[in-house]
Amino acid sequence: MTVLQILPCSVSQLLSASKASSDLEFNQVSVVGVVRELAPFVKYVQYCLDDMTGPPLTDCTPLVFASPGSYVKVIGSLRSSTGERSLQAKHIRVITDLNEITSHMLEVVHAHMQVFKKKFDMNMNITAVPSEDLPSVQGQVLHVIRRGSVRDIGIGFNELQSQLDFLSIKDIKSSLTSLMDQGFVYHTIDESHFKSTDP
Repeated sequence: MTVLQILPCSVSQLLSASKASSDLEFNQVSVVGVVRELAPFVKYVQYCLDDMTGPPLTDCTPLVFASPGSYVKVIGSLRSSTGERSLQAKHIRVITDLNEITSHMLEVVHAHMQVFKKKFDMNMNITAVPSEDLPSVQGQVLHVIRRGSVRDIGIGFNELQSQLDFLSIKDIKSSLTSLMDQGFVYHTIDESHFKSTDP
């Protein structure tokens, strides 16, 4: 199990994180957002934090006050009880330099790329995971498509099928669907021509 010291996250990542599907433990996370509401209690203050990536997140911190409308950085750990997710804050501070918001979002993207081993092109499109991690049939289909990607139109399905005549049409089509879903392959001139995103 991987445990990071402090993982920069967005609210939507925290709310959509599954408890068991990831080998990443959300031990300590940092979130930046605007305080929408606050409710003071005897031993803590409950905040509603919004970073505009998803629904606001409830956040509890020991008697630290930040007024609604102010941007804050919260460091804490994700909690889940009765189906509701919240952040148990260890530290909260008001942000005075708005560049810190942009910096945090860049840290979120970088951490996501590092943790989940995703690669992005210069337009922030996912380019795909390494092809050596693909199942054998998908790897073979991708290899032939990459060879045909030197042409502007890519490779046609009929040519792909003739070069992979040892595979069934069903296997080729399911591999193509999977490769497109994962961002390895895209259509060119029509739905029967394919090109690799990484030649």
